[in-house]
Amino acid sequence: MPFLKTFHITKCLTVTAVLFLFLSSCATVPKPVVPVKPGKEVETLQSEVSLSISNSRGSMGGRGYLIFKRPDRFRLVVLAPFGVTMMEVFVDGERITCLVPSKETAYAGTFTELPDYNALKGWSMMRWVIDNPPSTSATDGGVLERIGANGGKEFLFFDGRGLLEKKTNEEGDQVLYRDYRDIGGVAFPAAIELSNRMVDRVRVAFKEPELNLPVDDATLVPNLEGVTVLPIDHFKGF
Repeated sequence: MPFLKTFHITKCLTVTAVLFLFLSSCATVPKPVVPVKPGKEVETLQSEVSLSISNSRGSMGGRGYLIFKRPDRFRLVVLAPFGVTMMEVFVDGERITCLVPSKETAYAGTFTELPDYNALKGWSMMRWVIDNPPSTSATDGGVLERIGANGGKEFLFFDGRGLLEKKTNEEGDQVLYRDYRDIGGVAFPAAIELSNRMVDRVRVAFKEPELNLPVDDATLVPNLEGVTVLPIDHFKGF
């Protein structure tokens, strides 16, 4: 499937509330979700998203689409009304590139070079969020303690179905996984909410996600032809 056909961009043009619930005299029983099978992970993700990123100094949000390829490559496109691209964020390991087409300018560097007050700082936690191999030791709920990729201690909290509800670490980072759905045999959350000790917060809600389909590496590399590239610490927003 061509990349651009994967995302129905026209569905993302309005910034109105889309979540609603009809209450009736009859209770609705949630549809059961098949637990993640050992060894089956999200290798790639392509999805329309709504997102918000904030900290004590400011915030940003919008709609667009997200591409992910394991282990730690992302592309986030933030759209304005009428489908205009406001910003593209490319993440490859520790490196981040923010491309602002209207200014013909990109900002590139590492997450550590971002000022603490920059709202994009919280996006670095996405690498930690997806480092969640399925566990067969918590199929009846409970807490799993382990050593994370950075060498520190972290805690994974599972519900009674064996699905990951929350993840925390010794540094004060936390991620919540909301409203799981079964997508092609993979239990996948409809939304994730991240926060850290610096009060950075990131919320990402997924719409019609497609999992484990081929992703061309070229779509994860920014096109910087004719673009002025500045250090990432120069990025102050729009």
